[in-house]
Amino acid sequence: MSFYLLQKRTGQLFHWVLALFFLVIAVFPIYWMINVVFSPEGIPVSLDPRLYPSSLSGGIAKIKDIFFERGFLNAYYVSFIYAGATVLLSITLTSMAAYEFGLYDFPGKRFLFAFAMFALIMPKTVSMIPLYLTVTNKFNWLNTFKGLIIPGLADVFGLFMLRQFIEQIPKDLIDAARVDGASHFSIYYKIVLPLSKNAIFTLAILIFNRTWGQLTWPMIIEQEQNMYTVSRIINWFNQPDTWVTSDSVMAANFMAAIPPLIVFLFFQNYVMKGVAYTGIKG
Repeated sequence: MSFYLLQKRTGQLFHWVLALFFLVIAVFPIYWMINVVFSPEGIPVSLDPRLYPSSLSGGIAKIKDIFFERGFLNAYYVSFIYAGATVLLSITLTSMAAYEFGLYDFPGKRFLFAFAMFALIMPKTVSMIPLYLTVTNKFNWLNTFKGLIIPGLADVFGLFMLRQFIEQIPKDLIDAARVDGASHFSIYYKIVLPLSKNAIFTLAILIFNRTWGQLTWPMIIEQEQNMYTVSRIINWFNQPDTWVTSDSVMAANFMAAIPPLIVFLFFQNYVMKGVAYTGIKG
């Protein structure tokens, strides 16, 4: 019995050590970023390294500097419009498509869904050039919110995820609503959407975080500084000709990480429920 207890405790200790090791690897870069931001101004971090935040006023001054002197406030505005509009429009478009694919049969349904899934496995870079040429030459959307937002509205993963969820809605419920005189759109708006809220919230969070951190497409389509997103301007800060110090870059990264972190912390329960209910488990 004593050998069994020793073996059990050794296993538990190993699990704890492994979990703490993983935690340190995941959290330490964030912790170091906070230390760099909240350090005294004018002192190079490499010459005066700190293992803990040492100057709240220094951090606030750096954050004020990037917002009001470096154009970061405008980038925040652009990113919120970009991410917010993408979430709202993409959720609307994707949920409507998933409603049709999940509850109704129509000619070519399997082929169209398989074709959409094929787009999921294609590298995004393959479509960048034809997409750019279409957006700029055909629609003249260069340096506009339309060019930034509209090409990213069709979310194939979201279609797959919501379809899996909507397929689980009892068909008897849909038939009863139809017997009561509910229209096609009323069934979608009053039944399917409320019952799918966990999956929709999950998808909304994933789309927001992905869009907020998107760099490649904003870099291609937005070439004027007044249309830079947060990720775009941070990338610009890292260019040699901008002369932005490392602590200012860290302050920009710190402020860029706050919105997606807040969104996830507030709605993480919906993420867990949505993933569990769709059957997509790790």
